[in-house]
Amino acid sequence: MTAAAHPARVLLCRRNAEGHIVALTRQLLSAQEVQAGGWEVVRAAAAEVEAFLHEVSTQANPLSQTDSELARVLEDLIDVLINRGLIQFTDLPKAAQAKLLERRQTRAQYAHRLELLPDDSEADLF
Repeated sequence: MTAAAHPARVLLCRRNAEGHIVALTRQLLSAQEVQAGGWEVVRAAAAEVEAFLHEVSTQANPLSQTDSELARVLEDLIDVLINRGLIQFTDLPKAAQAKLLERRQTRAQYAHRLELLPDDSEADLF
């Protein structure tokens, strides 16, 4: 695919010597600029693009990883308090109840997907 093929949807990347993405742009560049800058067309949905964007966003906000970890700690703490009868789920604000239920449902869906993966003893079956 060339940069001229779909100018509105083209995503260009620049790679380092190891082949890892180090820069992305949606800027419309001429063929000469693409070649001179070492840019290449890449699909926006490519796993390596998602990994690069995740890395960049984590570097931009170092608290993002700890925020998600802290959210899980708080969920577990709430579960412990409920299981010990110290609080009732309905004691929580409606917005908190909705968010906790949403996260539990999402986690259950992902857990189901992960069950489809083989354990280590079955790894050589593929």
